[in-house]
Amino acid sequence: MIREFKGKKPIISKNAIVDELALVMGNVLIKDNASIWPHAVIRGEEQIIIEENAAILEKAFVESAKIGKNSIISHGAIVHKAKIGRNVLVGIGAIVLANVEDYCIIAAGSVVTKEVKEYSFMAGIPAKIIRKIEENDIEKIKKISLELREKAKYLIK
Repeated sequence: MIREFKGKKPIISKNAIVDELALVMGNVLIKDNASIWPHAVIRGEEQIIIEENAAILEKAFVESAKIGKNSIISHGAIVHKAKIGRNVLVGIGAIVLANVEDYCIIAAGSVVTKEVKEYSFMAGIPAKIIRKIEENDIEKIKKISLELREKAKYLIK
């Protein structure tokens, strides 16, 4: 469902996929090949930008944020007033309340309260750096992003 909110209507690329059971409202820009999955909520009170090939999966909530190219916001994750860099994986049920730079993984269930520097693997409550991201981690994120782009085509009737 696409809705106007506070006088702003979402702008969605014709090449993006937004499931009919998702809610996208307000000041939102969704770019090419991004996918918004069932029951995701994107509420743009302040501007939200979903970059190319980003995926917002089932039951994720995004408010006043920027989601970088090829990034994945997993099932039930919350991103609130934060910038997510490129090639970032936010795990299932994670809560992100601070900026995350490029090439990072936020483990499932983690709570990010402080800025995350690039190439970090974060876990815990509050999230702490566990290790640096390696090239094979980045390749896995890119692979999952491509797989999600293909699977998203099945969301279209």
